[in-house]
Amino acid sequence: MTRNIFLCVIGVVLGFVLGFFIANAGWVARPATSGSAPATAGPLDPQQQTGQLPPGHPSVGNANDRSGGAASSPQVQDAMDAADRNPRDFEAQMTAAATFYQAEAYDRAVVYLERALKLKPTDTDTLTAMGDTKYDLGDYAEAARFYERSLQQKPDDINVQTDLGNTYFQRQPPDYDRAITEYRKALAINPYHEKTLQNLAAAAARKGDKATARDALDRLTAVNPSNPAIASLRSSLEQ
Repeated sequence: MTRNIFLCVIGVVLGFVLGFFIANAGWVARPATSGSAPATAGPLDPQQQTGQLPPGHPSVGNANDRSGGAASSPQVQDAMDAADRNPRDFEAQMTAAATFYQAEAYDRAVVYLERALKLKPTDTDTLTAMGDTKYDLGDYAEAARFYERSLQQKPDDINVQTDLGNTYFQRQPPDYDRAITEYRKALAINPYHEKTLQNLAAAAARKGDKATARDALDRLTAVNPSNPAIASLRSSLEQ
């Protein structure tokens, strides 16, 4: 079977499973490590289905929000007011950013993350949160830039390293080679990281690199034989 035919088959078979392992990085999925706002996003979550935040005083109820009425809730308004009254308060900016993020008002979350970064330009949690937000906005190039800045401060963060790889997988056109390179960097930190192995297998399969995909799948199976992506990926490689 030619490589082109193989890639077409993979595209069909993998289309429905890519939501599992190349969904967006979710800022609120990771525990907060400092401050009052969740600051980093976890690796790809099978339940997350969106593609891919956080400075002004934005008006509430903008028609561009994906969050419906959530962005105009009293909780959001209170967090926004507190941050606007105290623009030098780092924690208040992060709380407002996290509140807007959870309401999926990503553009507004960016406003407060930018303020927070002016106060603490090298804070890893804030840099990662901005990367996650840009990712959720679909701005993968900007997301990568903030993830890279975060990794300069904390190079052993495997979740951020994996998310950096995801930004290359998600681009149009995708850069599978670069994604694979970043996933391998993550696996150098922890060779048993399940989500990284899963994403490496997916990227290699999309690229048509059966050897790399099979190796990643074998390692993934050893880590978690119940991973729901394994069967679909193996099936695609048998085409």
